[in-house]
Amino acid sequence: MNTAILIGRLTRDVDMRYTKTGTAFSRFTVAVDRNYNKEKKEEEMTAGRPVADFIGCVCWGKTAELIGKYFNKGSQIAVQGRIQTGSYEAQDGTRRYTTDVVVDRFEFIGSGGQKENQGNQGYGMANDGFPIDDDIPF
Repeated sequence: MNTAILIGRLTRDVDMRYTKTGTAFSRFTVAVDRNYNKEKKEEEMTAGRPVADFIGCVCWGKTAELIGKYFNKGSQIAVQGRIQTGSYEAQDGTRRYTTDVVVDRFEFIGSGGQKENQGNQGYGMANDGFPIDDDIPF
């Protein structure tokens, strides 16, 4: 069984592209905190050691378009997919190895940093996410 589930924040904006045939393709990196308690986390940070893992993710089609539209640097996201390894020859002739999560599903976690939600208060959505209708008398 090859299943990966991650919850973290995007480290930069989503790299959204299209193939020659018009299929959407997105690449992004998710920073996932290591499960340290507060003291251990402070100790690791003081020592200059990482307290998060940075995991590359790729997705295709509608999933790629939706993630590209609604997420940007700092957005919190939950992704589910499979781990895929590969390799390629770099420009200097060396063999490079890759490991990515190929995302099948995703979920919005929190609202901070999402492109469509930034500054939208008062633009048709109430704080609870329901449309505002000013004609209702209550």
